Amino acid sequence: MNDKAEKVYAEAFFELCLEEAPDRLGDILGELGALDGIFTENGDFVKLLGTPTVPVDEKLGMIKEIIADGSISELTGNLLCVLTERGRMGCFGGIVKQFRNLYNEHFKIAEITVTSSSPLSEQMRDKITAKMSEVTGKTVSIKEKVDPEIIGGIVIDYGSTRYDGSIRARLSGLKKELGGVIV
Repeated sequence: MNDKAEKVYAEAFFELCLEEAPDRLGDILGELGALDGIFTENGDFVKLLGTPTVPVDEKLGMIKEIIADGSISELTGNLLCVLTERGRMGCFGGIVKQFRNLYNEHFKIAEITVTSSSPLSEQMRDKITAKMSEVTGKTVSIKEKVDPEIIGGIVIDYGSTRYDGSIRARLSGLKKELGGVIV
């Protein structure tokens, strides 16, 4: 939606959490992620919260029902209320992404995505973690994806960097080389 607004809200919320509940940052990140999933699945709810014809008090009432069940912290509940009052619930997904980036930066965590043709063995996961930790100088968190189309090998994505050791990439490179020779 609005990258600047998302960044400002995420930074302010992260600083508040760091000040008010530094030992609960991981829990708050989990709450934000869970809510983001719920809001993504129920896009109509977020649209309803952004509808100008629905009174703010009614919108806040719906948010307070979410808070009342006790599954989210007061800090996260207050964020939802502020975003609802200011008509910024459409920015929630971006705020969560920015918050996660700030969390990872604060705790020196590198999130990497490893794509392989079959699930990684524990030994391979440990090797990748150790090597990427050495490369990044951070603690590594791996998200795994399985894609049979890469045929074999692995693809590692970290930020804007991609390490492609897949057989599909090698075959593609070979095809380009052969194409250049034959033409």
